[in-house]
Amino acid sequence: MQRNFIFFCLSLFPLLLAAQISSGTIEYLETRTFPMSDWMSNEMKERVEEMRANGELDRIGVLSFNQSEFSYSQKKQDAPPANARSGRGGGWMSRFTDNPDVFYTHISDSSIVEKRRILDRSFIIEDIWQVPEWEIPENQRPNMAYTLPSEVAYAISAEGDTLTAYFSRSIPLGIGPRGYGGLPGAIVYLKVEKDQIATEYILQTMQPNPEKLALTVPEDGEVVTREKFDEMQARRREARERQIRSWRQRRRN
Repeated sequence: MQRNFIFFCLSLFPLLLAAQISSGTIEYLETRTFPMSDWMSNEMKERVEEMRANGELDRIGVLSFNQSEFSYSQKKQDAPPANARSGRGGGWMSRFTDNPDVFYTHISDSSIVEKRRILDRSFIIEDIWQVPEWEIPENQRPNMAYTLPSEVAYAISAEGDTLTAYFSRSIPLGIGPRGYGGLPGAIVYLKVEKDQIATEYILQTMQPNPEKLALTVPEDGEVVTREKFDEMQARRREARERQIRSWRQRRRN
């Protein structure tokens, strides 16, 4: 995975030196790790570990950007074979990994529009862009592990997540996956951690656009406040936990 990224960066580096990129698309590999739940059978745990090792739980996210705005969403997965147990694009684990949400950020006026889903319902959240208070260690040398000259930064998000990011000033825009940004350059690697759950976003490909890329603000959903959405999401989570408890009780019986 990292070898592919380094190969990509080697081919991109001369272009970055020739001209700073101000518009284009970036693809990130999303890798999620989480502890095994005690309600899972040993067979299920082994299957999850197998899927994780094979990269079947990984997803690709696409960031489209120009100098004033950026938008991020997961790339739609291909439909799996009808008899597939699991894997990219479907299966019984897809509900834990597939994410249809869209995160749009307007840099100029620090506003965001998110399209979020709960079951089959779509919601639109309009809010202010909350940029993390990034800590960038002083006097650090550019990290060439990613070939692009990159620097590390740390922060705690408004939701309490621990953030570790590498960013490159070669793309001088404060953009990143899933609405994260606000650094002096594009995020090429991001790790988001909380409660033993971590998601990593690793830049895989970057396609510059010769002209300003036009982006679309998410729509087609019920407009709600973030507080209202969080309440609905919490109720859905509680209902799912009740289902799990009921399933565990049936197994004991």
